[in-house]
Amino acid sequence: MLTTVVSVLYYLVLLVWSLAYFVFMLLLFALTVAFDRERKALHAASRLWARSIFLLNPLWRLRIQGREYIDPKGTYVVTVNHQSMVDIPLMYALPRLNFKWVAKSGVYKWPLFGVVLWLHGDITVDDRGSVRKALGFMTKGLEHLRRGTSIIIFPEGSRSRDGEVHNFKEGAFLLAREAGVAILPCVIDGAKTFVKGWRLQRNTFTVRITPPVPAGEVMQTPVREVLVQVRERTVGTLADLRGGEKKTQQER
Repeated sequence: MLTTVVSVLYYLVLLVWSLAYFVFMLLLFALTVAFDRERKALHAASRLWARSIFLLNPLWRLRIQGREYIDPKGTYVVTVNHQSMVDIPLMYALPRLNFKWVAKSGVYKWPLFGVVLWLHGDITVDDRGSVRKALGFMTKGLEHLRRGTSIIIFPEGSRSRDGEVHNFKEGAFLLAREAGVAILPCVIDGAKTFVKGWRLQRNTFTVRITPPVPAGEVMQTPVREVLVQVRERTVGTLADLRGGEKKTQQER
């Protein structure tokens, strides 16, 4: 009963809050686009909105681990496993990091959300066509990285239906190598267990930031080896997070 009441109230509050924030984002874009090339103001506003998604729900807890691995002056290609659309606001919780998403072109057709991606100047990728089209984000990604803005990519390419880590594609690793920047592997857990049907469940969302793969190593190591290294770390970290969460639940 409690989860039903909380769910209904949460959906209503979040809808009203998000619509109001969308209007604010449009105004902020109009005021800053002429001089804020990397849309830092919009990114900061999105961080506040994203955190509110979790703070407004008394059933949820958000944990960010490994903040010390982010150099506020650093530029990264950030990789993260993909469990659900909640992954996007979860990654906006990353501290001290301005970034652009690499998103499939179909996502831009979503009401409101697609407009926000456009306002942010995020990067479109079409992986349903040729290899040339699939890697068409490289030019724009390199431009942002060279201006000091990080890039976030789901290396699996699409959401995992079972919550496990699947095969990685090479795009993120090719981009990091070409730009000469470090790769920052992040791991999400809890983004598949927050809802049952339409009712929201008690849940802990965790984002663990792991040590970056240095730029020198990225440039000197074959792309495939870096890919395998990052994927193995992602798989191992996810298993560690789930083991720790299970232990915590048993202790309760």
